[in-house]
Amino acid sequence: MNNNDIYRQYMYSYPHKKAYRALTGINFHEVKSRLYEQETHLYVHMPFCQSRCGFCNLFTCTGAESGFIDRYIAAIVTQCQQMDLAPVDWASFTVGGGTPLLLNVGQLHTLFTSVFATLNIDRDIYKTIETSPSDTTPEKIALLNDFAVNRVSIGVQSFNDDELKTLHRRHSAASARQALEWLKDGDFPSLNIDIIYGIPGQTHESLTASLNQALCYQPEEIFLYPLYNMPRQQNMHSSYVVARDRLRNAGYTQTSMRRFVLAPAPSAAAKSCGFENSLALGAGGRSYLSNLHYCTPWSANQQASQKIIQDFIDCEDKTTIKHGYVLSDDEMKRRFIIKNLFFWQGLSLTDYRQHFGSEALKDFPDLQTFIQQQCCYQYHDRLRLTESGMALSDRLGPMFISSEVMLRENRKR
Repeated sequence: MNNNDIYRQYMYSYPHKKAYRALTGINFHEVKSRLYEQETHLYVHMPFCQSRCGFCNLFTCTGAESGFIDRYIAAIVTQCQQMDLAPVDWASFTVGGGTPLLLNVGQLHTLFTSVFATLNIDRDIYKTIETSPSDTTPEKIALLNDFAVNRVSIGVQSFNDDELKTLHRRHSAASARQALEWLKDGDFPSLNIDIIYGIPGQTHESLTASLNQALCYQPEEIFLYPLYNMPRQQNMHSSYVVARDRLRNAGYTQTSMRRFVLAPAPSAAAKSCGFENSLALGAGGRSYLSNLHYCTPWSANQQASQKIIQDFIDCEDKTTIKHGYVLSDDEMKRRFIIKNLFFWQGLSLTDYRQHFGSEALKDFPDLQTFIQQQCCYQYHDRLRLTESGMALSDRLGPMFISSEVMLRENRKR
């Protein structure tokens, strides 16, 4: 198999925002009742970074002045007020980006206190935030401790200075080590470190050295990402195997192609996912309310991103739903498979039948083919990936993209 064919597309959700188009006739206040039907995850998008990495295709901009960020935070608070929500069963609170810890201490304090107060969020909610080595300081860590943040994820990517330059990262290996020492002193319940493989010039030895450095800090999670969106090595699969085996030998359990946790194997009785609610605040984050997926328009282009953020700040009604995708029953089936099969718990055939009134193996013959190819196996009522199937997740996942979504993703908007 061609190595490039393995890393076909990174599918962290379905459908991708590239498939979203203009929506009409949908009013937030007519659909917000869905937020009360089950627990809801709250996400705040901070689309700001000091510089853009070579592999980045996220909705973010660089060079934003402090006053611009202040106005963006104020716009998020206004958005919360305009939603006029009754009490919601909030399941988690995540601040992603971009680089949220680019914000100064005062901005972070305003964001947390204002959103929590306006939306009546319990202080004990599970809280996650992302950072980078260059934006991590003892003062910001102290503030995160004050707000009892549970999980901090830091994008180190490599502990090799030459590899960091190739990725266009601003930080050095030394600054990454310093940031991690501060984070360990912060004693967060969960620390995640991101590492990338497939970097031009990276060897198995340098990749292992980066992992060994990461392991020195005993993070509760390590995310192992293949390099996307820039030139990369041809032997990425062999690098994945080296890294996977190193983490397993260090006591980490693999729960997806990318995620490794320093914990016992999770319980087999996990609840299926794919129907959960998620509400996004700000520009660029996605909301999922049942089969309605929506966000502001987005772009990976720097100037376009800044204009979209400004439009969000200037928009009089910040609850408007104008851009997204309404999933059909068939698309919900595909999302359900993608959200379950490619993670440790596997695809529950019983849950699929209860949700959709049909059989997954009949609806999607590729599943039977995966079994024949020893990419997955059936254990009681679940289909689970084999070791080789887990390694091929980025090749197998796109096989469930519908023709309509594929057409939209590949068509210029």
